[in-house]
Amino acid sequence: MGKINILSSEVFNRIAAGEVIDRPYSVVKELVENSIDAGAKKITVEIVDGGLSSIVVTDDGEGILKEDLKAAILPHATSKISAVNDLDDISTLGFRGEALASIASVSKFTIESLKNGEDLGGKLYAEGGKVIDLTDSVAAKGTRITVKNLFFNAPVRAKFLRSVRAEEGEIYSTVARFILGNPDIAFTLSADGKTQLQSFGDGIESAFLAVYGVDYINKCFFVESEKNGIKLCGYIGKHDFTKSNRTYQTVFLNKRYILNQTVASAISNAYAPYMMKRQYPFYFLTITMPSNAVDVNVHPNKTDVRFLSNQVVYSSIYSIISKVLDGSKEVLDIVKTQNVSEVVAPKEEYSFSPERAKNREISTENTADYVSHNQGFFGKPKSSPFDKVVFCDSGAYDEDKSQPEVDIFAENKKYIEEIEKKRESANEQLVIPADKTLKVIGQALNTYLVLEDGVDMFFIDQHAAHERLLFDKITTAYKSGNVIEQPLLIPIIINVNPTEAEFLEAKADFFKSIGFTIECFGKSSYQISSVPAYLTELDVKKFFNDVFLDINLFKTLTLDSVLFDKLAQKACKSAIKSGDKLSDNEIDALLTALNGNLALKCPHGRPIAVKISRTEIDKWFKRIV
Repeated sequence: MGKINILSSEVFNRIAAGEVIDRPYSVVKELVENSIDAGAKKITVEIVDGGLSSIVVTDDGEGILKEDLKAAILPHATSKISAVNDLDDISTLGFRGEALASIASVSKFTIESLKNGEDLGGKLYAEGGKVIDLTDSVAAKGTRITVKNLFFNAPVRAKFLRSVRAEEGEIYSTVARFILGNPDIAFTLSADGKTQLQSFGDGIESAFLAVYGVDYINKCFFVESEKNGIKLCGYIGKHDFTKSNRTYQTVFLNKRYILNQTVASAISNAYAPYMMKRQYPFYFLTITMPSNAVDVNVHPNKTDVRFLSNQVVYSSIYSIISKVLDGSKEVLDIVKTQNVSEVVAPKEEYSFSPERAKNREISTENTADYVSHNQGFFGKPKSSPFDKVVFCDSGAYDEDKSQPEVDIFAENKKYIEEIEKKRESANEQLVIPADKTLKVIGQALNTYLVLEDGVDMFFIDQHAAHERLLFDKITTAYKSGNVIEQPLLIPIIINVNPTEAEFLEAKADFFKSIGFTIECFGKSSYQISSVPAYLTELDVKKFFNDVFLDINLFKTLTLDSVLFDKLAQKACKSAIKSGDKLSDNEIDALLTALNGNLALKCPHGRPIAVKISRTEIDKWFKRIV
C-alpha cells in the first residue's frame, strides 16, 4: 500500500490555520484587514479574556450576500483576486483567501452580514470549519464576525498561548497599528467591556494622538514628501527624542504594516550620527508607492515585502529623513505644521552643519543615495561606482560573478583571532610577579602613574585602574546575594506599553533579587519603591528604558549587559578622575590594590596600563636601529 496520503479538508485546514492563525491577535488582524478591504469606515473590536474566550469584529463595510457565506469560509475563497495576473498588482490587504477558513477551522465561528443594497442578510454558524446552521438575518449593514473558544479543537496550539494580559497586549498593539495606518477609519477596541482604544477617522494627526498622545506629537517632526515616485508621510522623533527599544518604530506600506530591513536600515542610518549607544529613533511613517513595484506575497503573515528596486526605496527614504535631521535647505518643504503640535522648531535646529554632513558614517547601503533625483521610480540611476551593488533586504552583494568568491566573514574572523592572540600575549607581560618590585617615578599630567622595573616602563591610567577595582568590589557584592534594598522616599512611576508590562511581571522575582521592588500602579504604569543600596545614585527611569532595549534578549536574565553597564557607571562616577592630584599614600594604596595585575581592563574595555620596553625607548633616541 502506498505511503502518500491525500489529506482531508479537515486536516489541511487545521495545518493552514497553524500558519495563519497562531494567536488571538492574528485573528483580529485578519478580520480587521477584511473589514478595511470591504470599505468600512467604522470598525469595532471586542475581546473577552484576551481573545481566548471571544473576539467580535463589527464593520460597516459592503457586506456579504447570504448565498456567499458558505463559500466565504472555504479554503482559498476570496473576492479580491480572480486570476493569476492579479497577483502582480495587489492593492488589498487580504488576497489569499485563507483567513476565514483558517479561523473557522479552529473556533466556534459566527458570521452575520448584510450586503449593501440588500434588505435581508444572512447568518452562518460553524464549529471547527463545519457549517452547522445558515439562516436569514436582519443584521445592520456590514459584517459582524464572532470567534469563540479559539483553538478548542487544537489543544496543542492552545497550550502555547500566553497569559490573558499578554494576549490582550498583542491585540492592543495590533489595533493601534490599524489606527495609525488607516487614519480615515474610526476604530474602537474594548476588552472585557472596557474601552481601551478609540479613534474617530478624522486624519493622521488625530490617529497619532489616539495612540500616543500630545506629549509624543510635540516631540516629533511631521514629514510629508515624495521622491522617485515614493511618498513618505508621518512622524519622526526629533534629535533628542529617543527610545530604548525598537517597539516604537512603525512603518506602513500602502496601508499594510511591514517589517522590512531595507526601510529600517535607511531610517536607522539617517539617524546614526545623532544616536547614542542603546538609543533608537521613534517613528511612525506611511509609505505610498505603485503596487506593481512591490511584492507583498513573500511572507506567511505578509509582514515583509520585496521591492522591485531596494536601491531606489533605500535612497528615497534615507534622503528625506537625513535632510530633516541635518537641517538642509529642503527641510521647510518636508516638515509640515500640525494643528495641536509644536512641530515647527527654532530656526537654529534647521541650520546646515557641514561638519555634521562631513562626519556622517556612510554604510554600503547609504551609497544608494547617488540615485538621480531627476529619475522616476522606474528610471535607471545615473552611473556610479556602486552600479554593481544589488541591494536586498538582508544587505548587499556583488553581482559581478567573474570575481573569485571570498569568504569575507572567515577572513575577518581570522584577522580578529590574530589580533586577540597578540593582545593576550601583551596582557600576559603586564602581570607583574609578586617577587618583582616596581619603582614609582611619579604622577604625570595628573592622570598617569609612571613606574619602572629597571627594564621596562609602565604607564597606569589612574582613573581606569581605580574604576576597575571599584567595579570588581560592586559586582562581588551583587553576586554574593546579600543585596540590601534602599527604600525610596518618593516612589518612581514608569509608564510602559503592554509588552513591557508583561516583561516586568514575568521578571518581578529577578528584579527583587537584585534590589528593586516593582509593583503595578494603574493600567499602564509601574511603581518602583526601592533600589539596590549599591546603586543609590541610579537614574531609575533610564535604567528601565535600557532594560527595555530589546526584551527578547532577556528571556533568561542574570547579570545582563544593562545591569553590567549600570554597575560600571557607578564605578566610573566614584573612581579617581583624570586630573586629580594624588598623594604618595594614595598612589601606594592604588598600586597595592592592583597587586601587580596591570593586565586588567576598565569596565568599558580600556586598558588600565601600557608597557614601554627599554628597547622601544632606545629606538626613539636612535641608540639602536
